[in-house]
Amino acid sequence: MIKKVSLCSMLFCVIVLPALGELTDADLNKIRLIVKEEIKPIKADIDTLKTDGAAVKTEVTNLKETVNKDFDTIQKNFDRQNNIIIACIGIPMAILAIGATVWSILAHKRNKKADTQQEQIKKLEEQIGIIGEKLNTGQINTGNSTATVG
Repeated sequence: MIKKVSLCSMLFCVIVLPALGELTDADLNKIRLIVKEEIKPIKADIDTLKTDGAAVKTEVTNLKETVNKDFDTIQKNFDRQNNIIIACIGIPMAILAIGATVWSILAHKRNKKADTQQEQIKKLEEQIGIIGEKLNTGQINTGNSTATVG
């Protein structure tokens, strides 16, 4: 039994031994060299991405300026077209409005003239009615049997 216990404890010590080992300076230098070798391509890729990013940024800036210039041109064209549309609609509307106003003024004058004529006709009818009553009642003496009103 003692043999088994000592054999087990030796086995455990052997298993644990590599875990207790420390890195030497040579090991650390090898690791540093490997890391440096692995970082070189990554640094080159980063530098390439930086220059590509700067080129893209320049292109975006140029594109922005071009779009702004084109937008200003398009805006001017829209403004011009809006003015033409307003003129094409506004001028005929103004002409129609003026024509309608003149037409209503003329119609008002005609109605006023017709009203005046109607009033004159009523007055004349009243005078004729009064003259007719006087003739019927004998208040007007005519020299003959027919009366002329003139």
